[in-house]
Amino acid sequence: MKKLLLLFLTLIMSVSMAFAAGSQDDAAGQSEGTVLEIAVFEGGYGRAYWDAVATAFEEKNPGVTVNVTANPEIGDIIRPNILAGNPPDFIYMSTSNNSGVAQALIKDRALVDITDVIDGLRERILPGFLDNSLCQPYGDGKVYLAPMYYSAMGLWYNKNFFESNGLTAPVTWDDFFALGEKAKQLDRSLYTYQGIYPSYNESLIYPAIAAATGLEGFTDCANYEAGAWTDPAIRRVLDNIARIGIDEYLMEGTVALDHTQAQSEWLLGNALLHPNGAWVEGEMADAPREDGFEFGFCAPPVLDANEDKYVFSTFEEIYIPAAARNVELAKKFLAFQYSYEAIELNAKLAKGVPPVVGAAEFLKGTVSPATYESYQIFTKGYQPLLGQPFGVVAETSLVPRDEFFNQLGDIMTGKRSVDQWIAHTEEVSEQVKDHLVK
Repeated sequence: MKKLLLLFLTLIMSVSMAFAAGSQDDAAGQSEGTVLEIAVFEGGYGRAYWDAVATAFEEKNPGVTVNVTANPEIGDIIRPNILAGNPPDFIYMSTSNNSGVAQALIKDRALVDITDVIDGLRERILPGFLDNSLCQPYGDGKVYLAPMYYSAMGLWYNKNFFESNGLTAPVTWDDFFALGEKAKQLDRSLYTYQGIYPSYNESLIYPAIAAATGLEGFTDCANYEAGAWTDPAIRRVLDNIARIGIDEYLMEGTVALDHTQAQSEWLLGNALLHPNGAWVEGEMADAPREDGFEFGFCAPPVLDANEDKYVFSTFEEIYIPAAARNVELAKKFLAFQYSYEAIELNAKLAKGVPPVVGAAEFLKGTVSPATYESYQIFTKGYQPLLGQPFGVVAETSLVPRDEFFNQLGDIMTGKRSVDQWIAHTEEVSEQVKDHLVK
């Protein structure tokens, strides 16, 4: 951990020195009274960080004032100005925001190419967080949105129980089922999930498929390519999913439980592993649990320990409208978000950080143990998996993701076979492929 922190500080120093030099040069050319308008989605991370980082940026750039507009409905607030050709200079708002403003900016190609900024930060940003369709929406190798707050979903376990009983979190599917045998010896089940909400298993299944087929095979599924789900590697993954139930590694009664019931059983020690996001800690804060319970987090198992490994992830974005008045200053402000000073402020005030090497260490002691555990997975060679193997479709009543997961209960109980599961998924893909939103 000390080596990781040293690497992080070294990277920070080099970028900070360059940033400071640039600040001095640029400040000389900035006129008195320059105002940088930033628009911020005020959600779970609050606005305190943005006020603080605005002040810090002003101190480093004499003559600049950063005006922060933050609101839970920021998309609706800034839309009129965007339509009038007077957008803010900088925006923090997820592309999944319900206002649709971010998606409209992408569709209209109304964002600034920030590749030049990102090239100076690339070595510091965790692998996988730049080379994706969220940051590069046009597939042209250019970056238009930068990653901000990120999170991971995966498998959770009681770290104290594992350590006390000499258990190790699984890496491969062989490890996974070997752990299942040890669980039986300890009079526990290996796995439970939110039975009537089977899509929680996306954090188990999606990364396992991506690791098995590579991102190309994963994308083929998302594009509803004919035969994508008949890939032998996907078949091996789905066979393993079915084996959880067939070979009695699944906690009895799981398929009939709702999310809080399944999570309660897991907290009480009736199953070793359970899929979820870090929010489970807050969601189950008042639920009983076995003595000494301590949150532990691991990634889904892979077929081969040497293949690329993934964790189902999400992140929120920051970006600059093409019609912004102060594009170059906005670029400096965007780069500043990845500085040591900003990351420290972010960890303290928002309890979140951008995906920067070593940045998660600044969260230790400021966020919940569950959240900290999930951040650590990216220091262990895992890459983020962004998206799902079911592309967005329109003008059809079929929901491919639901069609896939709604079969899981019958797969686990042996009422349906993996062959039937694959055949049904292929059939649905064929029916919706012409409705894929591109």
